[in-house]
Amino acid sequence: MQYRYVIVEMASGGSWLLFGDPSRSKTTRMRADEMTVLVDLLADGWTPVRETATGTSKGGAFQAQQSTCLVLLSKDD
Repeated sequence: MQYRYVIVEMASGGSWLLFGDPSRSKTTRMRADEMTVLVDLLADGWTPVRETATGTSKGGAFQAQQSTCLVLLSKDD
């Protein structure tokens, strides 16, 4: 069994891998339509196991708070 953790931004629906996502820019804020890891994994046969709200965080001094969710997915080897 393989497992992946994905972070989902609730307001925009953007998603990225919790660790080692090579497609996610570390310096430039990406648009939600560029962060589609959850959609891609579901299309590849991954199954959601558990979802946990991870609260809110501020993106900067003048940005609104963002709610995120941690999703655990699994897939048979």
